[in-house]
Amino acid sequence: MTDAAPLPTPQRPDTADVARLADYGAPLLQALAARDVALPATTGDGLVEALARIALALQAADPARLRRQESWWGRLLGRDVEREAAGRGLQSQLGVLALQAREQAQQLQQHMAVRATAISATGQAAEALQAWADAAAADVPALQGAGQEVLAARIDHLQRLAALRRIEAGQWQLLQQQDEVLLQRFARIHDVLLPAWRQAALAAQAATGAVRAGQAATLHAQIDDEVAAAQARLR
Repeated sequence: MTDAAPLPTPQRPDTADVARLADYGAPLLQALAARDVALPATTGDGLVEALARIALALQAADPARLRRQESWWGRLLGRDVEREAAGRGLQSQLGVLALQAREQAQQLQQHMAVRATAISATGQAAEALQAWADAAAADVPALQGAGQEVLAARIDHLQRLAALRRIEAGQWQLLQQQDEVLLQRFARIHDVLLPAWRQAALAAQAATGAVRAGQAATLHAQIDDEVAAAQARLR
């Protein structure tokens, strides 16, 4: 989203002409229409899916834990076996999965930058709409009959548009906060937990004792918890 020209300042109606009063605020509405740019589709879901694939790859290294995560009915249907097979297929691709997660995180950061600009522009639009409505409000009592009704209706319309813009900006801000938390979870998994798990898992394979194996299991559980919390944003 590129920098846009300044929005037009309020121009108080200096006429009792009903047609012109009904068109009050048109310069602002035209400027806002020219500014509107559709946000790209969110990429947060892709990052959650990438983290889930990493978690599944790690689960294959602990079949017993994987079975415990499935319900009795799921085990009866063989879902634990299916998940273990899928996880084993992903195990050798752990490095690729981490790379895919990084790419998804970068896409999400880019999207958040675009959204931040949109939030700012939407807030400016809300302020401008409200300013135009306020500027004309003082002229309503001086008008008579249809002119008064038309301008009052136009002011109400601008106020409603301002409220909608504020709601929109608020919703986008909530998404920004959710995505920021998601990026924090990604960083914890990618930068802290996953490297530590790899080190502990390699040490356990080298038969350095049950302590290392326990550390790997603990780290795996922490990764599972982070992924489950990330997946909760989709519900």
